[in-house]
Amino acid sequence: MIDTVCLLIPKDKLTFLDLSSYGVPTWNLHSKTDQYDKFVKNPSKRDLDSGLYFPRLTGYRRKSYGLDANVRIEFSVPKLLYLNNLDELEDRDFPKVIDTLQDRLKTMGIVATKSILEKASVSSVHFSKNIQLEDGYTVTHLISEMNKVNLRKSFDFAKTRFMNDGQSLYAHTTAHQLVIYDKIADLGKDKKRAIDKDQNPYQRSLFAELNKDPELNEVIRFEIRLNHKQKMNKLIEELGYTKNPTFKEVFSSELSKKVVNSYWQKLIKERNLGLFSISISVKDILRTLFLADKKLKPKQAIYLLGLFMLARDESGMRQLRTIVSKRSHDRTWYRIAKDMQQASELITKNKLRDWVTQIDKKLEDYQPYKTKKYENK
Repeated sequence: MIDTVCLLIPKDKLTFLDLSSYGVPTWNLHSKTDQYDKFVKNPSKRDLDSGLYFPRLTGYRRKSYGLDANVRIEFSVPKLLYLNNLDELEDRDFPKVIDTLQDRLKTMGIVATKSILEKASVSSVHFSKNIQLEDGYTVTHLISEMNKVNLRKSFDFAKTRFMNDGQSLYAHTTAHQLVIYDKIADLGKDKKRAIDKDQNPYQRSLFAELNKDPELNEVIRFEIRLNHKQKMNKLIEELGYTKNPTFKEVFSSELSKKVVNSYWQKLIKERNLGLFSISISVKDILRTLFLADKKLKPKQAIYLLGLFMLARDESGMRQLRTIVSKRSHDRTWYRIAKDMQQASELITKNKLRDWVTQIDKKLEDYQPYKTKKYENK
């Protein structure tokens, strides 16, 4: 479902209260450049001590154009309700989210109507899905397998990282990010090493509770961060939605499902089916190639087999690309990657590993993950 979202609301649609006499901080100058001054408004110590979660507010004063027209409101939507983003929201939660956001903003000295919040423009959004693994699979094993994939060139390989002792895979450009990681293990990490940098004491307390039960502590998280509005608009239009969505429109399980599935299918699964196939002998793989394509020549079949085995070895397609690129141009690699995709499709028909089909099913069902405390909500 949705996780972090950034809303932009015109200043003339908001009412600003002076609560300084009640200990509520005013807007503070955060930084200055030749072009603008940046102001932030953070929760007071009293707010933080309450144990509640509050949004981060930002405003700008442009030197050339006067006051900026919008206030930027950034927050994790599930943390607003649950104080953690392990428990996932449902579409029916939206009215409660609006009520809670309205209340927290008022506490910070900003009054906004429910209608304004519902129709607020979205500048960036993170979609995510937590999946509890079954049948003895571990998150570390799945991520080690995914680490072999051939990510598209649009993801800078210099910025693709296999981190935290195999507990996370992180690929990004300036416009969007794909992060796959061990959610339970991340709860127990300090701020410097954690993927989720904004963890509160309650969220951390879940680590100790869930880590007691081996059946509950293997939760893999898929997180797609659409950091630029242009990228967000392009993707949701490709998925059949209207660009420039409001908060109410992005708060959608169906949209989240399509986004997460799109990244899983296009960036991970479809391009690397062979890497996720059931382990069979080399000769059986060769027989499979001949059975799948009656016109396949022996020389081509052996080439595809060799490519398939190299791709499955150690660091997979990423390491293979590093080796090949030293003696070839990019276009040579693209031809090899295309051949690998052909081999994958021929070899993998009805032979995907159980964990791949398990993720497929969970992403298709898209049931909200709940810890025990909220499973009967």
